[in-house]
Amino acid sequence: MGTSSRLKECCVVLDTNMLMLIAQGRNIFNEIDEILLTKCKYIILDLVLKELKKIATDSSKPFNLRRKALLVIKLLETKLKDKYVIESVGAKYANVDEAILEYALINKCYIASNDRELRRKARRLSIPEIYLREEKQLLEASREFI
Repeated sequence: MGTSSRLKECCVVLDTNMLMLIAQGRNIFNEIDEILLTKCKYIILDLVLKELKKIATDSSKPFNLRRKALLVIKLLETKLKDKYVIESVGAKYANVDEAILEYALINKCYIASNDRELRRKARRLSIPEIYLREEKQLLEASREFI
């Protein structure tokens, strides 16, 4: 019974690079639900959306990357808008990673990211992670909260 109650409260904070997988035609929401064997609550921090919008409009970024970011934003605003909740964390954080880590720690959420440094920091804080396993192109979860 302890495991099922934990799973019912599944929460996943999505990083920008995980959201970018949507542009490759991946349904990350369904894939993560399948990995964790439950329907999760997905959190996108306002700083992550801001970062995504910055990529979409930054002319110094490659055109293809900007186009993908724009596609992700459009899909999040239309077809996927019922899949996640936007949490506002404001400007109190030095960077997006710090905000993701603190939010996940306080709210006992998984972190979904492919950023090695962010994942390393999450492991140090005992925050479970979800990431893309490159050789298999599958999403994988590190572990559950204890």
